[in-house]
Amino acid sequence: MIAARLADYASAASKALLPFVAAALPARAELDLTFLRSGDSYLKPTLQVDSGLFYESHAWFGKSREKAGDHVGFWGELGVMPGLEGQLSLDHSGTLRARVSGVWTTTQFGLDAAGSNFDDRHPSQLTLEDAYVGWTSGDLFPSLGKDAIDLSVGSQKYQVGSGFLFWDGATDGGSQRGGYWLSLRKAFELAAIARLSTGPFMGEVVYLKPNDAPDSSTDVVGTNLEWSFGERARLGAGYWYFADSEILLRDGLHVFDVRGEVHPLQRLPGLVLTGELVYEKNGRLNESWGGYAEIGHSFDEVRAQPYASYRFASFTGNRGGLDPIEGFDPIFYGFSDWGSWYLGEVFGEFIGTNRNLDFHMLRLRAEPVPGWTVQLLGFLFRLDELATELQPRLFAPRIVRIRDKHLGYEVDLIVDWEMNDHLTWSAVCGTLVPSKGLEQAAGGDSVWTHFMLYASVSF
Repeated sequence: MIAARLADYASAASKALLPFVAAALPARAELDLTFLRSGDSYLKPTLQVDSGLFYESHAWFGKSREKAGDHVGFWGELGVMPGLEGQLSLDHSGTLRARVSGVWTTTQFGLDAAGSNFDDRHPSQLTLEDAYVGWTSGDLFPSLGKDAIDLSVGSQKYQVGSGFLFWDGATDGGSQRGGYWLSLRKAFELAAIARLSTGPFMGEVVYLKPNDAPDSSTDVVGTNLEWSFGERARLGAGYWYFADSEILLRDGLHVFDVRGEVHPLQRLPGLVLTGELVYEKNGRLNESWGGYAEIGHSFDEVRAQPYASYRFASFTGNRGGLDPIEGFDPIFYGFSDWGSWYLGEVFGEFIGTNRNLDFHMLRLRAEPVPGWTVQLLGFLFRLDELATELQPRLFAPRIVRIRDKHLGYEVDLIVDWEMNDHLTWSAVCGTLVPSKGLEQAAGGDSVWTHFMLYASVSF
């Protein structure tokens, strides 16, 4: 029976990865899909196809039937994003641009580790992704610089910094959309962005409505500022107001953000300090904090260009009683890099969001040969306050009784291969070892091991 199941898995894997095998045949060939070009004006189709295969050993610490609704073992995800984009030069009056794209995603072969496709084990859905128009000023205002003014409106991405607050304006997974881990949907349902970039300064004013499911009817207005000090430093600050939302704690929420990146020593150009601090306030209803500090060093002159860093982050949790709610809301955070801002390929993807959490992270990264990157990430998780619930990434809170703040530690080994300009592969092995807190939350004490093979082709 085991042999038969392995054969089924192998067959499913070959079908899921077939598009990438075909795409890899002209491995070093350059492919330009542009079918109309005149000077700086062009029109071209685009295509992205992502696929992931996942295997979990002892998911939910041996209690996946109780926590996810059924046995979690093997599953696969596939996503396709076709698009059409163009640009029209207006000579001395700037440039017009537009893009339209869709996203089709599906989850197959089994229940994902979050239990998101419990109701429909084979969800698939095609949705609109990008549908926007934009204009840049070109040389219209020479004193400000080329393309100093950028105006755009429609369904599009809005991303700030490393994605600590704003990166992913849509939701994936569930029994309709599927593609929980791939998370291909990024565009807000509506985003109006006015941006000024001149010299070292960038300022923007935005209006946002997320493409979330279920729809929370959330409206956000805000501003974001950034200053660049050459290669030595970059500082940013932002304010966003949630003018309306069906999510009670977001309705009327004020969000203040400061962040920075500094290379402090000329003698150690590889040394970098980064950090971000966020304060959230919603009258007497909510007051919360979140932030991180990181120190890292890159050795660019050494073979394999190793990089090492340490990060500490903290997100407040609720104390209970009659105090204001202090659970940090991570807003529209997302994946800009491994460990940012899904904290661990097991814990951050499937167990909890960035709230009521203190964590330490060590990163070791190297590029042994061109096109290959190897990373080792280590996480130590601890509750900020004793919890009575865990809030998964998308779904309703799971009621738990945790009497110990120590949750556990995780180690992730990640290998990325940029095969050519169009095809990339990633392989991940992650292990989450529970401490008392997670054992109390899940009712199990087995070590959760996660394996993933991911491929992406884009043109």
